[in-house]
Amino acid sequence: MLASELLAYIKVKKIYGDIENIDIKYISQDSRDIKEGTAFICIEGSQVDGHTFVDSARDKGASLFIASKDISDKAGNTPVVYVNDTLKVMALLSNVLFGEPSERLFMVGITGTNGKTTTSYLINHIFEESGQKTGLIGTIHHKIGKKVIPTKNTTPVSVTLQGLLKDMVEENCDSCIMEVSSHALALDRVIGCDFDVAVFTNLSHEHLDLHKTMENYARTKELLFTQLGHTVKNGRLKTAVLNIDDEHSREYRLHTPAEVITYGINDKSADFYADNISFDDWKMKFDLHFLGDVYKIETHLVGVFNVYNVLAAISAAYAKGIGIKDSQKALKSFTGVGGRMEVLHTDKGYKIIIDFAHTPDGLLNVLKTLNKVSHRRIITLIGHSGGNRDSSMRPDLGRIALENSDEVVFTADNPRNESIARIVEGLISDCDKTNYTVIEDRKEAIEHALKMAGEGDIVLLAGKGVEPYQVIGNEYLPYSEIDTVREILGRM
Repeated sequence: MLASELLAYIKVKKIYGDIENIDIKYISQDSRDIKEGTAFICIEGSQVDGHTFVDSARDKGASLFIASKDISDKAGNTPVVYVNDTLKVMALLSNVLFGEPSERLFMVGITGTNGKTTTSYLINHIFEESGQKTGLIGTIHHKIGKKVIPTKNTTPVSVTLQGLLKDMVEENCDSCIMEVSSHALALDRVIGCDFDVAVFTNLSHEHLDLHKTMENYARTKELLFTQLGHTVKNGRLKTAVLNIDDEHSREYRLHTPAEVITYGINDKSADFYADNISFDDWKMKFDLHFLGDVYKIETHLVGVFNVYNVLAAISAAYAKGIGIKDSQKALKSFTGVGGRMEVLHTDKGYKIIIDFAHTPDGLLNVLKTLNKVSHRRIITLIGHSGGNRDSSMRPDLGRIALENSDEVVFTADNPRNESIARIVEGLISDCDKTNYTVIEDRKEAIEHALKMAGEGDIVLLAGKGVEPYQVIGNEYLPYSEIDTVREILGRM
């Protein structure tokens, strides 16, 4: 697309140089990723400022620069377009350059503190069982049809995101199910995404390193619903799916122009309401009430928090036009999500649970569930991210682990440049219980926990799930929780 045509979609402050005959084929914010016809967008981040890499992008052949600060001393003869907000501009131009791909997909966005991944997988499974070809964007990986793509961010930067959506369109996907993180909303990554359905799971303490206050965090999440719109797309009204039991849904409901579907357990006025919840032998059943009818739901997931995830998925499928009986049938074949309440059985008679729980609410939900199933002892292994991450949740995390477990092993999660001793100091600061051990190396800590376990025990390995790395110092070191467990069990 000619630069002049592309730039017509945004508000430009100034243009230096001749852009009339420049053909833009690609957009990049990374000076190492320059191809023929690249518009290099200078993004000023919290740690790196793209304006300082202009000379590198110029030397590699960038065709155009888009900046918010003066780069005339670095741009040379390459034209420069100045704008107010390069993050927003990158999202808008990426959407246009890739042909507005979300317009041709049924888009489901899921936001909230906990449950996004499991809910996205549930929705994806129901859609696939209903004959849809789907794309998935989320924490564990991205997926286009059957093709799986490794990921680092829950919601990728806008250029990558729009490229993925374009690939989904070209692969004839019908739908895209996307986890939408608060970082993505705050950093304008999903601008240009035309969502059909927006799902809210819940809101609890997390990411205050970015948002500073819970009020800011809640308002950021709200953006997915205020930006949803009330237009008809793909023959249906836009829909907000809200957890009626979470107090923030009241504000979201008031501020979204879209049709609203509610789900819940405590409030019987919910459109989709669950009761008679029971689980045994790591399976769960409950009654789903909708418009006066009752549906018997069975799933391999356990825990009240997973009832909410299932309700959210059924609600989103209903908004897509998938009948409840079809969702009911699909749920019976859903086997779960790796690293989310993933159960490993051992020949010593104890069970190992691998779960991503890394927030107070997430950890409490998991431990409450485990305390309701038959067991002798619960041994919990947990750490917390270090460095510039939100450390204010540490006292709650430690207290929840110590009060709801028989034994706790504190260890490394992603310590970055912070000492394990300092992290543990925060974890134990709000509880006087002493039922814990500190073992800094995570692999050694897991081996210690497994050696401690006996018949009837449950060992919960919390905080990593299927995250494929550990961040130690400034390095991302390859790591697999389940491979580590299997290797230790093999030796034991």
